[in-house]
Amino acid sequence: MNGILNIASKWWFWLAGSFLLYANTIGHDYVIDDQIVITRNTLTQQGFSGIDDIFSHSYLFGYDGREDESYRPLGLTTFAIERGIFDAAPNISHFIQILLYGLTVMVLYRLLVHLFGESAKGWVTVVTFLFMVHPIHTEVVANVKSRDELLCALFLFSSLLMYHKWLMNGKLAHVLCAVFFYFFATISKETAISSVVLFPAIHWFVFKSDLKELAKSSWVILIPLIIYFTIRYAVLSNVLIQDPIDPVANSLALADNSFERFTSNLLIFTKYIQLAVFPVALSWDYSVSQFPIVGLNDFSAVSGLLLLGFLLFILVVGTYKRTLYGLGAWIFVSTFLVTSNFLFLINCPLGERFLFMPVLGLLLIIVPFLNENLSKSRINLAVGAVVVISGYFSIRTIIRNRDWKDNLTIYTAGAEVCPGSVKTHFNLGTEFITRANQSGSVEERKDYFQRSLVSLDKAFKIYPAYVNLYENSAFVFSELSKLEADTLQKIYWLNKGRSLLSKAIDSLNYKKEGLFVNQSFILTQLAAMEKDSLKRGFMYNDLLYLTKRKPNYNQEDFHHEIFALYSLGRYNELLDLVKRSSGRFPEKAELIAEMSRRFFAVQKYDESLDLLDVYLKLRPDDLSSLSNKGMLLEILGRKEEARQTYESVLKKDPNNKHSKQLYENLKNNSLK
Repeated sequence: MNGILNIASKWWFWLAGSFLLYANTIGHDYVIDDQIVITRNTLTQQGFSGIDDIFSHSYLFGYDGREDESYRPLGLTTFAIERGIFDAAPNISHFIQILLYGLTVMVLYRLLVHLFGESAKGWVTVVTFLFMVHPIHTEVVANVKSRDELLCALFLFSSLLMYHKWLMNGKLAHVLCAVFFYFFATISKETAISSVVLFPAIHWFVFKSDLKELAKSSWVILIPLIIYFTIRYAVLSNVLIQDPIDPVANSLALADNSFERFTSNLLIFTKYIQLAVFPVALSWDYSVSQFPIVGLNDFSAVSGLLLLGFLLFILVVGTYKRTLYGLGAWIFVSTFLVTSNFLFLINCPLGERFLFMPVLGLLLIIVPFLNENLSKSRINLAVGAVVVISGYFSIRTIIRNRDWKDNLTIYTAGAEVCPGSVKTHFNLGTEFITRANQSGSVEERKDYFQRSLVSLDKAFKIYPAYVNLYENSAFVFSELSKLEADTLQKIYWLNKGRSLLSKAIDSLNYKKEGLFVNQSFILTQLAAMEKDSLKRGFMYNDLLYLTKRKPNYNQEDFHHEIFALYSLGRYNELLDLVKRSSGRFPEKAELIAEMSRRFFAVQKYDESLDLLDVYLKLRPDDLSSLSNKGMLLEILGRKEEARQTYESVLKKDPNNKHSKQLYENLKNNSLK
């Protein structure tokens, strides 16, 4: 036993153990939300030059350009540094994740030994080892985006360690390190803010200090907290209160009242405890409707109430008696509170990453309690149980890592484990779309699109109000139509997409841009294939109606509207539209020139001239078109204006053969 404890006391033991557990993630891709912080984040993609902007904006600004309510610059900074040195290679990111995890476990071990002494090394080693091998941590280590969790834990544990050393020896270097490390924890993730209670907890539980002594020393840790909030306010002072939580993100938003939300969250709390104690069937997502809205007549909700009550009982009694399980309860509550949904709703009903530090609290409740209360005759049995549990946890961790290989593997696993979640099926269907777009084979693309429809259909059955389902499904229908050689089959797929989008736009009144873009494409395709002029007219009218309902009218809508009006023979409206809107879309000048040529071809010279005038305002240096204007004026009998137009061209380009010939012909005809 002493040999094992001696090995555990070596710094390399915890690093080696972490690498053995997670080595199979080093070859993995970036997955799920890694795009938010790395591949599609404009700030981290700048490398070192983006660091200043990272600290002066919110967490999501580099991804979508909006200032949200989160301020976590440290993790993003590490990604920017990676980009600057390694060009954002996923294998490097995963290696760093494992390294940070190993350092976190190593610091945790040193922290617990310092807090509870050499005599506690036995159960401290058990707690740390169970923490290290726990499968619930796979999301934090294998998903690069969760580096904020790793950094927060690493710096919080480091700060607590330095703080304890300062209390022991009074060295200024230790308290300065504690202050700096805690500040780094706060700018890693907000969990560190509620965890500030752990500093006075060291006084209370470890040193058995009274309230006066506790207050005398623990105030120093408020300094980094004040600095954090000062910076946060300066950066996010203009951020508006977050919009109401989308039920797709958190099913608790579907509750009719606060009591129903509370009871439903008790069911989720039961799931949290189950995952912490029996980490089987793990999933990256637990969105609507994996967890139903329930009352206290639900068994799981009642179980959650009893578990919550028991935890609070342990916290109160343990605090009063200054026991280890009381400290464990404080660690669980302080690190879990912000993401628990009990105080306020967040954009997630349950996340396995949210148990990263709370698991430590549960281990500090269970392991020391068993260590103190088991008889010597049962210690060997307990040791055997720890070995079995550790072995099982290790195997589960290594196996679970495989699910995080790429988006297809993690989404497939999620759909199997959480079949009631709309996002597991939606994201799997979306990944099939991505695979189809990357494939060069027509048959393979068709297969991926068909598989996508199967997953999206499952998502529809779970939560048909999810607007993204309509957009992605209609896109698949459009893409399948492109792959079909048979015209009737093309029309079949397009009509399915048209029907689906009509429901989303007309019946459900959804305003998402992608819905309108897809519907515009489908209507133009159907109109182009429709032989019946009456039906074709209906489609163009639908297209015009669609462009008027769009929340953001753009150049493509302008393009569609022009062709629709032309096809319907509504020439006056077309001319009015071009005159009103062409200045907004100068990049559509060639379209206006094309319309002018079409009117010329059918001898509608007045309309052709009007359009050409608009075009020339956008492209005044197009001398060829200016010559054509002169020719149109001549056809319309406006010969003096035609002569002036030709002269204008020749003044700019005396060698312009086309205008010179037209000008000479005009003069000769005038002489006759």
